Amino acid sequence: MITFLQKYFILILNILVISTIGIFYFLPLDFNIYYTDFPLKLFFRIIIGIIVTLTTTDVFSKRKILFNNINPFRLFITIFASLLICIYPYKHKMVLGLAIALLSLCLLYGFYKKTFYKPHPIMIILFLLSCIKFLSILWSDNFSNSFRHIDYYCLFIMLPIVSCFYKVQKKELYPFIYIPFIVFINLMTLNIASYIFLVKQYQKPLFSFLSLSKGYLGDISYIETMKWSVTLHQSMIGWGFLLVFVMGYWLWRENKQKWITSWHIIFYFILLIIVSLIIQARVVILGIRIIMLVFLWAELMKRVKSRKKIIYYTSFASLIILFLLPFLIIKKNNYFNDEIRNRMNLAAWNSFKESPFFGKGAGSEENVIIKAGYDFHTLHNDYLSTLVEQGLVGFLFILFFHIFVVYFGIKNKFLLGIYVLITFFLFNTTEGIMGLPICIPLFLFCLLPPEDTSCLSPEKNISLPANTQTQDTP
Repeated sequence: MITFLQKYFILILNILVISTIGIFYFLPLDFNIYYTDFPLKLFFRIIIGIIVTLTTTDVFSKRKILFNNINPFRLFITIFASLLICIYPYKHKMVLGLAIALLSLCLLYGFYKKTFYKPHPIMIILFLLSCIKFLSILWSDNFSNSFRHIDYYCLFIMLPIVSCFYKVQKKELYPFIYIPFIVFINLMTLNIASYIFLVKQYQKPLFSFLSLSKGYLGDISYIETMKWSVTLHQSMIGWGFLLVFVMGYWLWRENKQKWITSWHIIFYFILLIIVSLIIQARVVILGIRIIMLVFLWAELMKRVKSRKKIIYYTSFASLIILFLLPFLIIKKNNYFNDEIRNRMNLAAWNSFKESPFFGKGAGSEENVIIKAGYDFHTLHNDYLSTLVEQGLVGFLFILFFHIFVVYFGIKNKFLLGIYVLITFFLFNTTEGIMGLPICIPLFLFCLLPPEDTSCLSPEKNISLPANTQTQDTP
């Protein structure tokens, strides 16, 4: 049994920290981390060290139920994978080497146990997508530039292969999600604390972040509030926080009150809204609305028993949630409307029409951007990039990848994959994440239904007709 203090230790501590620093804002004190001789980077590294210590202490206190009946080596792999998620907002470039190590560990364990699983359709389509990305080098104008453009897929193409030798168990999802959930609560508290210190130092209103303007701090950049991160990219940081929120929501629904309680979810959600406004992460501000609609859809689908109705309702909801809603919000709201992106998108569409079936090859999106008059490396939209570089053939693979994740998520009563896919969709339409190393642990742990999906408790109410066959498990 977990005591009250064990369950709410991190929650209470973070509330105390925010309350204390909030009171500090109104006190006539000169001390401020942005106005001392102490190096700011060193200060934040010390705080990060404290966060690591607090998280380790919290996880250790819950080890008997969190790590219950998990093979030691598999537990090591699970914790290692969760660390990749934790590191991403802090220093996203570190994930590459760690992702290679993760795949190696999974492959090594599979060889040792002599296990082999039938390739899952999701991973098959992912493998084919990676292959078409590589093959598009052949019809590219610049070979060296084209390979540099899709070099991450050298690692990504290994994921479907590794999934044939290593399959995640449901009980391993709990520590995989819980650890980054706690880490990110602490990091968001740190971001809010940094903001309070900053607005106090420059005598700005405490709630300046509510203005929905990137210039809400005047001559001071909101980037200053993210100096705890080496990544220092508001969309990457905000998306990481949003991603772990949907994972934490699934864990809360899966084992209500056991590890993540309603209070944890509410507190995380409030922090997420505040931080997304502070760092001006528009993808998160928009994404929160869409995610809420997805959660509502999941609750409503529990009451539907017909497979055809589930398909119809899901298709209709996907159209509204994923396409019409963002379009209307972006077009009707100047805060979300980005003229530079609009011009690049138009140029990309015109390029696609010139070579619609196979595209113009890997790396050709840079030529499109240059012709549009800008100096970026990507279109900041994976779907448009695929249309430009691999044409309809590549786009169909990425489309079927999304369809398969949704289909098998419903079929196996495993909504985690759908939740994670939605967050990927949001980021793919605004920045581009497909194929990057952070996909490795997330796709391996979250997209494929785990070995024992039959006992996913609250979500088992989302059902298909009795004559529908469920996925075989080894």
